[in-house]
Amino acid sequence: MCIKIIIGIGNYINNLLFTRHNVGIWWINKIINNEYFKNIIFGKLYNLNIKKKNIYFYVPKTYINNVGKYIYKIKNKLNLKNNEILIIHDEININKGNVKIKNNFGKKSTHNGIKNILKYLKKDNFYQLRIGIGKPKKKKKLKDYVLSEPNYKEKYIICKSIKKSIKYIKILIKNNNFKFIQNILNSKINKYNKN
Repeated sequence: MCIKIIIGIGNYINNLLFTRHNVGIWWINKIINNEYFKNIIFGKLYNLNIKKKNIYFYVPKTYINNVGKYIYKIKNKLNLKNNEILIIHDEININKGNVKIKNNFGKKSTHNGIKNILKYLKKDNFYQLRIGIGKPKKKKKLKDYVLSEPNYKEKYIICKSIKKSIKYIKILIKNNNFKFIQNILNSKINKYNKN
């Protein structure tokens, strides 16, 4: 694999910026601006040199459930293949403080943003960095949970996992060794909320 673009998906409306559904945007903000919550320009194609490689960064200017057509357009504009794309998004099925990387390759996703991307890209051979936000308590509805802002402690844990995952994505960009990074990020003992 050879990543050429990293795309953070979320909701572009300002009052939703700090919600759990937007942790993919927090990730892009951190690597672009060295801040988690600074407003980036939605729809702008950023370009950085990472480990002597030219990498694009992008956050579609739309809602998370409608990102597919924007990613399809940017893919065609840059003449990219699916397996050169890394999508970053929130994941309720991963505990807060953990991050996992995967390629779909035939596996179904429960994330509506990813489902919409699959609708446009057709094949599921792109990569995903899934940032754990944990599941809501039984009484709280899933939609309300993902569209709400985490408390200070939760935010700290999530941001710490983002910071550490950036370190490993940079290594991945340099070495193109997906299995090595996958083994590190997906390890059950790799708890980012610990020192």
